[in-house]
Amino acid sequence: MTKSEENGNQIIAQRYADALMDCANDGLSKNDIYNQIKDVELSLNNSEDLQNVMSSPIVSTEEKKNVISKIFENNVNRTVLNFLKLLVDKNRFNILTSIVDEYKNTLDRQNGILELKLTSAIDLNDEEKENIKSKLKEILSRELELEWNTDSSIIGGLVFESGDNIVDCSLQHKLQEIQKEITV
Repeated sequence: MTKSEENGNQIIAQRYADALMDCANDGLSKNDIYNQIKDVELSLNNSEDLQNVMSSPIVSTEEKKNVISKIFENNVNRTVLNFLKLLVDKNRFNILTSIVDEYKNTLDRQNGILELKLTSAIDLNDEEKENIKSKLKEILSRELELEWNTDSSIIGGLVFESGDNIVDCSLQHKLQEIQKEITV
């Protein structure tokens, strides 16, 4: 998939996520919707047979909608079920994961939550992770959802990623910067 196709799918996924967000009502919160579409996504990812049926050009739209109904009608709200059928009708079921991601991003923004990926050179213990998290919360004045990764190639320090933004405080990065200054 080319970068422009990826960007196009992201824009489309955002529109569908926004439309689904607008469907939240008193009986079904935005978090409920997220949990239900996330469960559908997990079911799809865990079943190769379901993936094959939903992506097959041989299986008709009606058959795909029947499969969706049979599998999910007792597990998701009617609004979510209708949304899944709409994706089948519009031939957009293949971007469900992108829609779920965009929905989660929008929900986090509305709730003031910032998702951060943190990469360290070594595994950090729970106390170290909690210290880093509390300092970041203090600095950023926001609730955080952190994903921890380990990459020994960064030598030391931390790398912070949020969306397309990267703050590289690794020793590897600092050494590269010094090398650039020396060679210039």
